[in-house]
Amino acid sequence: MEKIITLTTDFGLTDEYVGVMKGVILARAPGAKIIDLTHGISYQDIRQAAYVIHSACGYFPAGTIHIIVVDPWVGSSRRIVLLSFKGQLFLAPDNGVLTLLLQQKELDAAYEVTCEELYLKPVSHTFHGRDIFSPVAAALINGMTPEDVGPSIDPNKLTVLTLPIVEVNQARGKIKGSVVRIDHFGNLMTNIHRDTCHELFSEDEKDSVLVVIKGQIIHGLQSSYSSVGTGSLLAIFSSRDYLEIALNLGNASEQLNANIGEEVTISFDKPILSLYKGTV
Repeated sequence: MEKIITLTTDFGLTDEYVGVMKGVILARAPGAKIIDLTHGISYQDIRQAAYVIHSACGYFPAGTIHIIVVDPWVGSSRRIVLLSFKGQLFLAPDNGVLTLLLQQKELDAAYEVTCEELYLKPVSHTFHGRDIFSPVAAALINGMTPEDVGPSIDPNKLTVLTLPIVEVNQARGKIKGSVVRIDHFGNLMTNIHRDTCHELFSEDEKDSVLVVIKGQIIHGLQSSYSSVGTGSLLAIFSSRDYLEIALNLGNASEQLNANIGEEVTISFDKPILSLYKGTV
């Protein structure tokens, strides 16, 4: 089986940073298979990186090592940690980027990375991705055990972000969430999961659902982007199974002038649907 390392950064692809990290890894672990998960995280956006790694990691095989370098406090006293989760390893700064994994309470173990003998010397204060993350990941690919990176730490003491919550009101038939990410198509990704919606309505009842964002009312949930006319707003469960607001052949974020943090509500209340007849 190939030994996989994924890279998630906010480095972009204009500079040499990503290529240099790959060079360090391959110099020490020539058999490694490196996958670019994304280098398009918005600059220093820890929250976005947290959602991305949580959404993607389940599609990789056991033994995969995920390097996450979205690190506004690089060079400070913040820790670098290794998290073992469902048979995969996550190498990241202890800045909250692992929050969504920590919340699942299915951790195998957590360690502080202190194996300085592996680091490139001298260690840059601004490029730990090259000097620490890459050589440690290479050593893990080569067979070093997680226990060898440093002392075990209590996962409950790792840094977690305060993320927006989803409110479910069964009595009123309403779910309230928010936009947590905007992709490069301008689609508005929310934190409302398909399973949460099914607490109020079944898949067969999706045409009777109202989705509201910034005063705009979207009637029904669609199964594809082309289910509505060109330039029309739609609500759909994305490939991640979270509610998404999109614009067919357009940019929903620009159309709605919507940003991360916007409130999104879903309601399922047949008596009030007539009030919105004809509304987009």
